[in-house]
Amino acid sequence: MSKAQRLTRTRDAATKLVAMALAVASIAPVWGCAARAPAGDAASSVPTQRKAMPRELVLLQQAMNAMNASRPADARSALNELRALNPEPWVHVFLALTWRLEGNNDRAFEELDLAIDAFEKDPYSASPLACSLDLELADPESPAWQPLRADPRFAPMLERAKKCAWRPDPLAFDDSAGSQAPRPLRRAADDAELTKLREAYALDSVVKDCASDLERVRAMCRWVHGRTSHDGWNDELPEDALGLLQVAEKGAQWRCVQYGIVVTECLNAVGIPARVVGAQARDVETILAGAGHVFAEAWLEDRQRWVFVDAQMDLVAIDTDGTPLNSAEFRNALARPEPPCSYPRTLAFCLHYFNYHGLEGEKRLMLGPVGSAMPTKFQREPTRAPDIFTHRMADAYQAPLPAAAR
Repeated sequence: MSKAQRLTRTRDAATKLVAMALAVASIAPVWGCAARAPAGDAASSVPTQRKAMPRELVLLQQAMNAMNASRPADARSALNELRALNPEPWVHVFLALTWRLEGNNDRAFEELDLAIDAFEKDPYSASPLACSLDLELADPESPAWQPLRADPRFAPMLERAKKCAWRPDPLAFDDSAGSQAPRPLRRAADDAELTKLREAYALDSVVKDCASDLERVRAMCRWVHGRTSHDGWNDELPEDALGLLQVAEKGAQWRCVQYGIVVTECLNAVGIPARVVGAQARDVETILAGAGHVFAEAWLEDRQRWVFVDAQMDLVAIDTDGTPLNSAEFRNALARPEPPCSYPRTLAFCLHYFNYHGLEGEKRLMLGPVGSAMPTKFQREPTRAPDIFTHRMADAYQAPLPAAAR
């Protein structure tokens, strides 16, 4: 591989990391990385009018653009200004990338050491933007850090990064039975919009050979996952599944919220109750970017259980014994020494608070672990409070109302 090719691969890897920072950034506080709430729930997005991007995110985007243009010095200038405004340790990781792009390994090691020093004191300080640093460093296919690996300083630095890396810890929820909370609403499959969606994309054929609700959910998740690829900074998109599928055919990419909307509406269209869920990180009020993720849950009538569905990742959460897992259960399964499946750490970081919409009386409910307080901000921006904040799993995981009961 030529020097020019190595530089391009390293630059692309660096840009990917910075792009991730922007991809999971959000202006709207309720839906994680959504810039809007799903169709029919516009009131849940606060503020409802698009706001100017915070200066810190502008600087991060400038750094990404500079790296794309092979201008690491310009990227570093933007990142240094960002660090002055936002002195969080993950910025050191991105500064290290700029030095690496210029071939200055000494300065790259200095910045990485500063980041790891902070992560050793508090693993949560890595934020979603750098919580996978140890994995990136250890990945032999990652070109960004490849030139550092032969340096004798690299191995002990990697060991430090591994020891202090953030990993999911078990969350405690109130598991007492019974609930007086509003129940989820089941959308009728013969709804005019769902009928149009089902017929336009022959959705019945997607699930026709499936023998159970779980198989149908898996088939639809895989189908939606295959419609496009992820782009976390694309917010000029339709807000309904039909429109999103149509623009995907023309090459549009989706953010996590669009995957959640599409798989939810497609499942509803074939008679499986489903809902969009927005998750938020523990430190959602203070994290600059990456504090949220959006996915779906589907109701398995034949199991009488909700199951976590992330069409962006083509993942339906199933435990090692075959039991479907809801979002909170899946989060705790990831905390085991041997979790039932692989899931990106940057997304697992966001699974702390869970937001549910589409309840009786147009209510909004947030589930948080025992001992947690209801967040009042999302990524430093004020957010509308949910109608109900609870620690009780039963409040969030009731069976949906029959469509006729609506």
